Amino acid sequence: MKIEIKNRFTGENIICGEYQSVKDCLEKNRRANLYEADLREADLREADLYGANLRGANLRGADLRRANLREANLSGADLRGANLYGADLSRANLGGVKSYSEQHGIFQEVIRQQSLKLFTEKEWACIGQICVHKICWNGIKKRWGNTAMRVFKKLSEAGFIEWEEKYKGIISKKGE
Repeated sequence: MKIEIKNRFTGENIICGEYQSVKDCLEKNRRANLYEADLREADLREADLYGANLRGANLRGADLRRANLREANLSGADLRGANLYGADLSRANLGGVKSYSEQHGIFQEVIRQQSLKLFTEKEWACIGQICVHKICWNGIKKRWGNTAMRVFKKLSEAGFIEWEEKYKGIISKKGE
């Protein structure tokens, strides 16, 4: 089938050709510069995107389950609704990534990239619960309260503000 991967802003072709799927196209063009590529809703399950330049890419709704994104540049990428379950994000560049507040995999990798000394023992306990149990926002609020806010504030200082903003909205709701 003919696959065209375009720049999300200019509409210019980044990659164009005959491939079995978008996944096949990306794996065969591993060194392609996918800067600002429009990959929304792409089926990239188990794709090998090791070291891929996905800076500024539109990955909204993309299926990235179990994809290899080790050392990929995802800075500025839009991940709203992307499925990152089981994706390997080790050493990925996540600076400026967008729409990540619901992404546990992003949370885990951002935490992994921070200094071990950044968090207190109680904050590490909170982080561990979030990572292992994937607690929903209201569960975090009930169980961890201000401890979670301290974690999210520290992550904001590291450039990841969405969790703090989301949590502020949750804790400001009355009666919950």
